[in-house]
Amino acid sequence: MTDRKDRVPKQVYFQCLWTVKDIERLKRLEAISNYSQEGNEMVFFVDEEDVIRDAAVLKQAAWKLECIRKAITKLPKEYRQATIDNIVFNVPYGDIAHENTWRKWRQVFIRELAKNLLLI
Repeated sequence: MTDRKDRVPKQVYFQCLWTVKDIERLKRLEAISNYSQEGNEMVFFVDEEDVIRDAAVLKQAAWKLECIRKAITKLPKEYRQATIDNIVFNVPYGDIAHENTWRKWRQVFIRELAKNLLLI
């Protein structure tokens, strides 16, 4: 069983999960290099249908990705990608460790991410 001091509030936990689930979109935003200038406004093109008119959205995406990247480094290398894949794609954990070990490292990741996102 986990210590209560290591847990994050339920609302914060879900905010962190959804931030990680959004990782693919955040990566697409981070990689944007297509833009044009319309008057005083910069317009960024994600794809043919998706357009962003505020550079702050791109900065926020880059910041969230950096928060995720910092948090995942707190885990041993062998648990990192599987933890992300489990959260994003609901991929079952591998059998290199017991379920409780996976749960522990996921908890460490979520707690670190919550700190990085300034949620706790």
